[in-house]
Amino acid sequence: MLPKAALALALAACSAPADMPDSDDAWFEGLPLPKPRLEPGVTALGQRMIVLGGFTEDLVITREVDAFDVFANRWEPVQPAPVAWTHANLGSAAATLYLLGGLEGPNFIPRGDSFALDLDIAGAQWRALEPIPPGLERGAAAVVVSPPHIFLLGGATLTGSVATCIDYNLSSNTWRRLPDLPSPRSHAAAMRRPDGTLIIAGGLAGLGSSTALDEVLELPLEGVAWRPRTRMPTRRGGCAYGNVFNQLVCAGGEVNGAAVPVTESYDPYSDQWTSLPNMLRPRAGTQGAVISGRLYVPGGSASLRFEPTDTVFVFQLLEALQ
Repeated sequence: MLPKAALALALAACSAPADMPDSDDAWFEGLPLPKPRLEPGVTALGQRMIVLGGFTEDLVITREVDAFDVFANRWEPVQPAPVAWTHANLGSAAATLYLLGGLEGPNFIPRGDSFALDLDIAGAQWRALEPIPPGLERGAAAVVVSPPHIFLLGGATLTGSVATCIDYNLSSNTWRRLPDLPSPRSHAAAMRRPDGTLIIAGGLAGLGSSTALDEVLELPLEGVAWRPRTRMPTRRGGCAYGNVFNQLVCAGGEVNGAAVPVTESYDPYSDQWTSLPNMLRPRAGTQGAVISGRLYVPGGSASLRFEPTDTVFVFQLLEALQ
């Protein structure tokens, strides 16, 4: 685990959001979403958290995209997505959003269409990118952004989880295969170390919470096979995750028919897990975004029923370790 002093220096180097609530708690509640969301795509873009698609009221699958500016503490609409998907594989680099496949409709049909939106250009529209190669379409992948790469690790299709891993190159607009995972999984958590090593943790081996995993695997840069690491203390899939000060923080998720509030972090250098304060309430069915050393968790459900919420929970790792 990174020493607290090092974490404090890292946090001090980040500009604190001026209008965010000042809290000494590990978890606090932020400004709610404009409307409830379940299984959206979520990513951080600069000082903004982007929430795209997913189920909203009455379980309508929306094309709406909303951006939360953590410094101004306000939500603003963004150009709607060109497709209405859940479980979108969403990432960002510089000022551009990347939507790389997802699941379409109530039957969760996997799609590989890919798009980009340049948010620094006034009036910009979504533009088409090279789609995911045929046969590799998926949603609910573990998404790792490491420019010029966006990695999609595992994921879900109409019939179950997949073991394939693919790499989208932002510079060349091309896709390539990475070594497969030892077994299929979707809704996993993931990160990349500065040395290029990919880490994946947990996930669902099938289509239900009873298939939750506790496996942790690593793939070194240019590695040919995934290698096992220390297992998660709490097996689960679908946690909201993010890289906070080089720790993989995994919050909430699902296992054995229930959403959970469990929060844990993984140090990929010492290969150790740390138990952290629980979320304010259980959450499953959403993703996370890290901005200024905080993990933001928008929407999701308090159960495994299709009941979208509009809450935004915010986690502060430094406060949790004090």
